[in-house]
This record gives sequence, structure tokens and C-alpha cells, in this order.
Amino acid sequence: MKLDKADFQILEILQREGRITNIELAKRIGLTPAPTLARVHKLEELGYIKRFVALADQAKLNLGVTAFVSVILESHRKKTSIDFVKAMQKLPEVLECHHIAGDEDFLLKVVAASPADYEEFVLEKLTKIGGIEKVKTTFVLSSPKQETAIPVQGGQNDESSKL
Repeated sequence: MKLDKADFQILEILQREGRITNIELAKRIGLTPAPTLARVHKLEELGYIKRFVALADQAKLNLGVTAFVSVILESHRKKTSIDFVKAMQKLPEVLECHHIAGDEDFLLKVVAASPADYEEFVLEKLTKIGGIEKVKTTFVLSSPKQETAIPVQGGQNDESSKL
């Protein structure tokens, strides 16, 4: 069975309102609560829903500095990349780590309390990781758009046939 309109509606709503009750979700998509809950569980089981989270306010948590960090590795061997990714998993300041194509190898999204704290992160943590040739930082001045929800309408793929 492929994802249908109700499945896409569930994904849309849950991405924006993760704490919505099952009863309210069912009302919005036009089903009864039991089949709605079964669909949510199936979407989770098949990996369409990865997890439920709360989005914390970065500024209120005194993490007002965001930087995008481009990293070039010394070598392009698989082990070097795997070791780098493992190291990134351990750094709480690194919110995102993307293996990218182009002049750089990885793009990181990093948060810090201040530019001085970011500098300490780079000098005391990031550059102490083996295999890094070059680090380039771009500081965020403002973020007029930040979105966590991905567009799902019409986003059918071969995986949807497993539902």
C-alpha cells in the first residue's frame, strides 16, 4: 500500500504539532482515533517518522552564536571520514554534520554562547581531531527562516509501497 492523503496529512501535522493528541489528529484527517494511531505507529515503524522532539530556544539557552563550518580532511580515505563522523557525534556543539560534494568535505552547524566560546571549541575540540586539513567558519548574522518540517505532499517514493 502506498502513502495516501491521510498519511501525508499525518506527517504534515505531526511535523508542526508533535504534541497533538491522537483524538485531535484523527478529527483533522477525518478518521477515527484507532486507525489514526495505527497509521502513526506504522509511519514510525517504517522510518517515515524518525522521532519526536521539542525545539528549544537557542537564545534563551545562551547559545546565541551559530556558525556553519566547512571542513577539509587531509585524506579522502573511508576510515578518515568514518573517524571524523564518529568524533562529530560526540560534540554537543555540533548540531548537524553533512558529508558534502565540492571543495570541502563536511559542513557542520555549530552553536556557541559567544565568539570566544566558539574559538575555544575550534581550538580545544575541533582542531584536535585527527585528519583535519582546513577549517573555514561562516557566522550567522540572523536567521529569517528556520524550518524543521520537510514538504511531504506528493513526496511518494518506492519506500511508500511498504506501508
